[in-house]
Amino acid sequence: MKLPEYVTKPEVQRVCKALGLRDWTKMKDYKVSLKEAKRILKEIDSRSMKIEPEQFRIGLEVELEHGMMYKEANVTNNHPVITGMIVLAHMKESLDYYRRLEVAELEGDLHKAIASGNAAKAKSYYKRITKAKTALAEAEGRRL
Repeated sequence: MKLPEYVTKPEVQRVCKALGLRDWTKMKDYKVSLKEAKRILKEIDSRSMKIEPEQFRIGLEVELEHGMMYKEANVTNNHPVITGMIVLAHMKESLDYYRRLEVAELEGDLHKAIASGNAAKAKSYYKRITKAKTALAEAEGRRL
């Protein structure tokens, strides 16, 4: 079954213009500036959650990545507010959602590197996991 385009490109362009963002329908990669993230975060109702703008920016990039890598999964058509609301929903589960996701993804990559016998890659992933886990632990500590 062919699904309709629920969020149209003209609608995304309208919202981008209204928010003072670049046209997200023309993105070639899923990079979001901190300025864009702060503007979107200001627009959505975060109910006084203490969301770190940098973590919100990372969340936007993660959620945009899904649709940009897999066009058939791009349910928002890169709509900045709807994408921001997806990020917000995840951050309501845990303010550290995207830090935890990074650890989980790196652990998966480490497992693949070990399984393939690539010691150099495994060592690189292990170092990155250590940094990601440290950042997560520090963020958790700040919340106590």
